[in-house]
Amino acid sequence: MRERMAVIKQEAAVEVDRKWVSPWRTPDVFDLKVKTRLTANDEYRSLQARVRTAEDSLAAASKAAPDASTAS
Repeated sequence: MRERMAVIKQEAAVEVDRKWVSPWRTPDVFDLKVKTRLTANDEYRSLQARVRTAEDSLAAASKAAPDASTAS
């Protein structure tokens, strides 16, 4: 999932770089434009939600595992 997110982010950066010509272009503003583009990307947002859910599940499982071993 993270690999696909990186590909989508790279594609957004290339598109912003190609289309955006401005005298106010700084690295921070460029990053902001890329992030804005990503928030409008349904696939990226879906992957981001799936990654968060997976991380939360892993965190919950890792917290539950030591508790189960101490209960024995």
